[in-house]
Amino acid sequence: MTRSEQKRLAIINAAKEEFIHHGFIAANMDRICTTAEVSKRTLYRHYESKEKLFESVLTIIQASIDETLTYPFNPELSLYEQLKAITYLEVDTLYNICGMALARTILLEFLRQPDMARKLVTTIYSTKAVTHWFSAAMDSGKLKQTDLRIITNVYTSLFQGELFWPQVIRQSPIPEGKELEEKVETVVMVVLRAFEA
Repeated sequence: MTRSEQKRLAIINAAKEEFIHHGFIAANMDRICTTAEVSKRTLYRHYESKEKLFESVLTIIQASIDETLTYPFNPELSLYEQLKAITYLEVDTLYNICGMALARTILLEFLRQPDMARKLVTTIYSTKAVTHWFSAAMDSGKLKQTDLRIITNVYTSLFQGELFWPQVIRQSPIPEGKELEEKVETVVMVVLRAFEA
């Protein structure tokens, strides 16, 4: 990694923490520089505005998830077991990689800046891994032939309704144990009842 790349990474990491702890509006570029141990000139050479830095943080987080997250379809295993395992991995990504604090910051900023929301919605919250699994399950004849956007949207809506929106809007605690198991079961069973061949 070059010195420039190291600085860029330090800026991104510092900015992520700044946005989580202070929100977008109160985020301070001077604090980001101090945490990243870079000059303000260096920061602005890499990112011309706070908005661009915020977009980059979100895009880089999603790109990192896309690179590491794949759900290979296994025709020897039941759809139920596979989709259940996938949903638990999605839960882990949401709560432990993205984090609810960052999710709340993103949502508030999207409400404040709808233009930025429209621009970013195509690059964050990617469903590539899940969509790929649905496609492979259809090709194997285990799922009904359906528009991939429809099945992905149904899955995503159920997942977010059970495991994302209550925590963001009502600040409900992150579900654990039996509660988490029941929510995952609901998502998986509703999708399979609707789309299993």
